[in-house]
Amino acid sequence: MRLHRALDQVQSLRDLGASTAAGPRTAAPAGPAGAGALRESAERLAEVRAAARRRSVPAFAAPAVAAVFFVPAAVFLAWQLTTGVLPPSAFARLETGRPRAELAPLLPDRAFRYPPGHVRSAARPPDAVCAFYRSGRDLLNEVDFYRLCRRDDVLVAKDTMDAKRR
Repeated sequence: MRLHRALDQVQSLRDLGASTAAGPRTAAPAGPAGAGALRESAERLAEVRAAARRRSVPAFAAPAVAAVFFVPAAVFLAWQLTTGVLPPSAFARLETGRPRAELAPLLPDRAFRYPPGHVRSAARPPDAVCAFYRSGRDLLNEVDFYRLCRRDDVLVAKDTMDAKRR
């Protein structure tokens, strides 16, 4: 008898649209007032999520923009610092009075274009054109500079310049 009554109650609930499936039981808002609150809650959630996305864009964009500019600049600087290097052994073999053509095999392809101001402004032989070379490939420490001065394509002076101003 009890079983019969329980089955009748289950059937009544099914007729009203209830589910007998296992799982969490949540009450959905009923009627037009509940639907409006649900819609308002969904709109507010969408606004908060959009605002959070807008605030997070600079957090990812700023490092990306910085990398686009600074990484190539760092690579270019490292390239400049390492390609204008004249090894000390090659500098020792250079002799004044010899033409450039004879010295070319000992010299690197490029001179270092940006020596410090005190190195660039040091007194030089009259009517001479000077080129500067780094004495080592060390990127993190200062290295001395070699200055080779030519007049009429002949080496007239070779000097070692301290990297630090004294």
